[in-house]
Amino acid sequence: MTNRNRQDSQDVPASKTRGNSSGVNRSLNHFLQSLGDTLIDFTALEVNTMVVEHISGHKFIAWEAYRDIYPISPDYLEQQGIHESLRHRYLELRTRLEREYRGQLSDPTSELYDPTIFNEDHSSLADDFDRIPTRLPNPIDLKSPDTIVTIQRLLSNCRFLRGLRKLAELKAALDDRNQTVLRLVSVQPDQADIIQRMITTDTICAQTVIQLDGDVINRYDQSLFHHPQKEVILQIHREGVIASERQWRGLLEFIIGLIKATLHKS
Repeated sequence: MTNRNRQDSQDVPASKTRGNSSGVNRSLNHFLQSLGDTLIDFTALEVNTMVVEHISGHKFIAWEAYRDIYPISPDYLEQQGIHESLRHRYLELRTRLEREYRGQLSDPTSELYDPTIFNEDHSSLADDFDRIPTRLPNPIDLKSPDTIVTIQRLLSNCRFLRGLRKLAELKAALDDRNQTVLRLVSVQPDQADIIQRMITTDTICAQTVIQLDGDVINRYDQSLFHHPQKEVILQIHREGVIASERQWRGLLEFIIGLIKATLHKS
């Protein structure tokens, strides 16, 4: 019986065995790379609690987010009536989007890698915003089918989408802040400087960071202790931390189990 099993295993062509092993290794490497991309921003749990005037109900739609950030420029911001105190923040969003794309083009591990693109110094993008040509495909002028395909390929890239989602959230906050500044300045034009300083920055009342090594960091804005709703805000923050930690730990356990199962099968 033992000899027959040994003979059967010898009948399997070596090339087929190597092919199966190579395919499994490729699948495993692809899975681990995708998982690594997911875990880049997952090394710690961070819970922030802020008090805002209202919450935007906008949902993230990749194409719309990309289309809204792409045309940002000094002239565009002036045409859109963006308050001067916030324009540099909008330009930062556009610059970060450009850097994200160029980084993908120059990264050999990226699906968007272009070997004709050399590593560039992106530090001058903010200073020379008008003079440096963009590499991003234009989502507004869609006359070329190649442009549409390029954008679809770009918006299917997980790394780029992760950065785009964050930028879209920041832009939504800036849009709300711009409306607030314009409204308050129109009512109290003599207090424009004070209003700008009050609105141009977000105030995080409470922040809790839980790291993988077990460190727990709590930060509180000093104005919170004079806030009339201090206890309510702190209670909301504590409940948010507990719920987020439970979900975070559950997701970690799921990912670890997934890795173990994959390694076991391979």
